[in-house]
Amino acid sequence: MKAFFEDLYPFELVLLFLGVFLFLILCAGLIYYIVKKSEIKRLLMFFPIPIIMIAYPSIKEIQIGDYKIAMKEYKQRLLENPEDKEAEEKLREVTEKLEKRASTSEDIKAVSVANLLLGNSEKVIDLTNKAIEKDAAKSNTLSVDGSDTAANTKDNQAVHTLMEINKLASIQEELNRDSTALRDTVLLKRQIQKIEWENPEIRNYLNRKITTKYRSNQ
Repeated sequence: MKAFFEDLYPFELVLLFLGVFLFLILCAGLIYYIVKKSEIKRLLMFFPIPIIMIAYPSIKEIQIGDYKIAMKEYKQRLLENPEDKEAEEKLREVTEKLEKRASTSEDIKAVSVANLLLGNSEKVIDLTNKAIEKDAAKSNTLSVDGSDTAANTKDNQAVHTLMEINKLASIQEELNRDSTALRDTVLLKRQIQKIEWENPEIRNYLNRKITTKYRSNQ
């Protein structure tokens, strides 16, 4: 349930709760009308309003879930075949859609990795910086109330990975500006090895694709 709320914009959450509230009021009114044996036709005319209010954010959540599944699928296809242009283009499309929705550290990490595979190092830096800043503010709040949960620990691990990905993207961006910098190429390889990727194929892909690119420019 918490994950459901995290994927929605604030106005969509407001729309959802207002829709549920209005639906309950209409149900109570319907029961009252039935008990009083009053005409219910006019009341029934209002029921589509809360149904639409509830359905809109629900459909959005289903779409987001589909995008996440699609991103994993196209990411895996690209890892298996770096020359698959269709998978690369599809991954780019779903990643752009999920960037706007990514709110948790785990979601931002998934989107950042996808952008790394696509070579969007500048975008990776922006995404990871926002996540790190958000986590810093959250950590300050937790230190005040003293709360610590398994979810927070998982978020901390994700943020640590994001920090390492940020370093990797920064080195990659330096190389984009000066592809002849041998020292940065060595640092890039080390940083790729340093990160604990959830899928080892990502490390192999980056080593094969990215480092080969910069080596050919030297």
